[in-house]
Amino acid sequence: MSGVITKAIHILDLLLPQGTEKEMSVTEMSRELDMPVQSVHRILASLVEHGFVAQNTKTKKYKLGLTIMKYGFLMWDSLMLRTVARPFMEELSQKTKETVYLATRENAEGVYIDSVDSPQILKISEPIGLKLPLFIGASNRVILAYLPRKTQEALLADVDWSSVPSLKPLSREHIEDEIAMIHKQGYAITTGEATEGTTGIGAPIFSYENMVIGSLNVAGPSLRFTEDTIERNSSLVKKYADLISNELGYRYKLKR
Repeated sequence: MSGVITKAIHILDLLLPQGTEKEMSVTEMSRELDMPVQSVHRILASLVEHGFVAQNTKTKKYKLGLTIMKYGFLMWDSLMLRTVARPFMEELSQKTKETVYLATRENAEGVYIDSVDSPQILKISEPIGLKLPLFIGASNRVILAYLPRKTQEALLADVDWSSVPSLKPLSREHIEDEIAMIHKQGYAITTGEATEGTTGIGAPIFSYENMVIGSLNVAGPSLRFTEDTIERNSSLVKKYADLISNELGYRYKLKR
């Protein structure tokens, strides 16, 4: 299998544009890579099926497909996210006086990729790189809420709810209710799930493709999160998450 993957990568490398879009025939690729024509045909068929390569119907030659572009832009979004978000995080922390986290998705988990500490002595300080399932904590759950429905179902289908790493008991029904509430109010709020005595408010960050790529989260000791503070902080979190999304090229406004 690894040999086939290596050959597929060689084909993709060969089709990389050099100034202008590059198209090649099966024979040209076979000759260039010193690979049997049959092998090139077989690998191209799989690459075409998944959109990594496209065939010109007129010339019958092959070029890179839109899937490559999609993954390229997703990687660019991830690299840009932290750089773009940082000044907004600092301003949000100044306004709320709480710790601000930036999170993104890594498979079935959410991970903190940056933070700005609260200026107060009593504060929340979770480590960068902390990973938890996407259904635990406000920063993660708000990402889960805006993923495609099929992705949500796949992530929640086989969870053993009796052994999830949450300080509070969770269930599939509870998470489904939370997802509906998040869509209604535009943010997630959790208390004491990942860390005892803490409250977090998370809002989604979207890419130019209208895809959720992360979240902005304000977190602090629950004793400071009164009803009025929650209302104010949730409004600020949504505002700054939207500003980051706009900087990343997102324009479509979801109903919050």
